[in-house]
Amino acid sequence: MAGRTDNSVVINAPMDLVWDITNDVSGWAGLFAEYAESEVLAVEGDTVRFRLTTQPDENGKQWSWVSERTLDRAGRTVAARRLDSGLFEYMNIRWEYTPDPGGVRMRWIQEFTMKPSAPVDNQGAEAHLNRQTVREMARIKQLVEQTARAGAGAAGRDEGDRRMTDSSADDGEHGPVFRVLLRAEIAEGREKEFEETWRAVGGVITREPANLGQWLMRSNDEPGVYYIISDWTDEKRFREFERSDAHIGHRGRFQPFRTKGSMVTTDVVAEMVKERRR
Repeated sequence: MAGRTDNSVVINAPMDLVWDITNDVSGWAGLFAEYAESEVLAVEGDTVRFRLTTQPDENGKQWSWVSERTLDRAGRTVAARRLDSGLFEYMNIRWEYTPDPGGVRMRWIQEFTMKPSAPVDNQGAEAHLNRQTVREMARIKQLVEQTARAGAGAAGRDEGDRRMTDSSADDGEHGPVFRVLLRAEIAEGREKEFEETWRAVGGVITREPANLGQWLMRSNDEPGVYYIISDWTDEKRFREFERSDAHIGHRGRFQPFRTKGSMVTTDVVAEMVKERRR
């Protein structure tokens, strides 16, 4: 008999937020404890092909494979399969998202058959996958709910208070600036949604004590390309934020819009700022 696991967890967060964070494959290395790397190889419509690499086991061994996921946002389902079967004859996965009185019920169904040469049979694999899934779902629930709470807190504050004033953006007291430059290519037709999402997320990030200000710019020469500048007091505090659970959730919200992106970090060594006219 083929192996099968069926697990679910209720996440107290909005449906769109749960969907966006958990389907941001590029951020899975931070979302899942078991993955060291997650590399997007190709995106074709609603289908993404990617490579996962596990954390080293007790012997230092890492496992890597290529999978494919097709998203049905309207139906709130995901169909996935492993392209590199490894120890499996096959592995098919289905994710379902349904409204629940406690928020959103996220359900994962895995159907598979182990190869005769595998060190465990279907029953042994079921036991392992069930244990691993329960742990990962608990972690994801915590991360998504934390992001939802942070976003709700920012949304409740006055919009004018969220914006940096000229004087607070550069009061001359913070010293050298650590600047992050990001480039994002946005899917055609989703530019406005991206801008709105950035404003919502940006308000949360700007409230970080170490953040000095952010700027979103749309290219006039490259269709669908945006640039983001984010200034920080120092690299150490930026890196701490970059690794935080909240930032992992922020990245997930951009996944539906972004087709490609890159980041460069710099130290500002000189600046010439002209006082703005009032």
